[in-house]
Amino acid sequence: MKRYYHICSKGLEKNLIFLNREDFISGVNDIAVCRLKFDVVILCFCLMSNHFHFVLYGTEETCREFVLEYKRRCGMRMRQNRMEVNALHELSISVNEIDNMEYLENAIAYVLRNPLAAKTIMMPYHYKWSSADSYFKGNGEISGLCLNDFSIRKRHRVLRSKMDVPDSYLVDEEGMILPECFVDVKQVEDIFRHPSRLMYLLAKKLEAEVEIQFGIAEQVSYTDAELSSMVNEMIRNEYGARSIGELTNEQRIRLCVLLRKNFSASAKQISRITRIDLSVVNKVI
Repeated sequence: MKRYYHICSKGLEKNLIFLNREDFISGVNDIAVCRLKFDVVILCFCLMSNHFHFVLYGTEETCREFVLEYKRRCGMRMRQNRMEVNALHELSISVNEIDNMEYLENAIAYVLRNPLAAKTIMMPYHYKWSSADSYFKGNGEISGLCLNDFSIRKRHRVLRSKMDVPDSYLVDEEGMILPECFVDVKQVEDIFRHPSRLMYLLAKKLEAEVEIQFGIAEQVSYTDAELSSMVNEMIRNEYGARSIGELTNEQRIRLCVLLRKNFSASAKQISRITRIDLSVVNKVI
């Protein structure tokens, strides 16, 4: 039976899977190749220097085969480029079934915000080695170079494989296959329904569902527009209200605390967003 799975590798302590830009490009392209080999749906992915994450839909057996093939291709690249024979021999993989929609939302958000948690970027959308920038892009059109227009030799060099690929596989100027070509963007958009919902969960503190406590990095900042969008989603979910004006004074004070705790917003920004006097905000946060 097909189900959703959150799949991740254990972080290597003494080595890196992706050492440089070329490694990351190959890592993304390997996902596209593996997608053609196995009957799985890729909802999202994120490649970090010493580990990787996926949320997949398929049978457990097929999802495991997918990630083991991906691990094999990563190891093959490391052997060819760095002469590291047993680099990934003991890399453990965990496959966790996602059994409800709340967990599915949180798992996707957790995967996409990994670079944020690692303090490598300001916003998940800025991280190229994940699918974070693929969702809610308006008309859904993507632009790139058709991989099948390349010479056979150049196509094989991009894929590190001689397998045929669909004409829908497009690459950027660096030869990386665009994630929109192999990630089920529409399904993720249907799950979250609105970009504000995804943005809210990318910043929310998640714990039990993904077995890790999130915290927003102190240096991360949001524009008033970004924060307002997340606040609107928050007050709908937490208080069933349509706007800040419908909140009681006690709820607005509580909102100040949440904005400080979850988003590291400044007192002045909180004052602007909540319309509470700055002197009051300074007292409560």
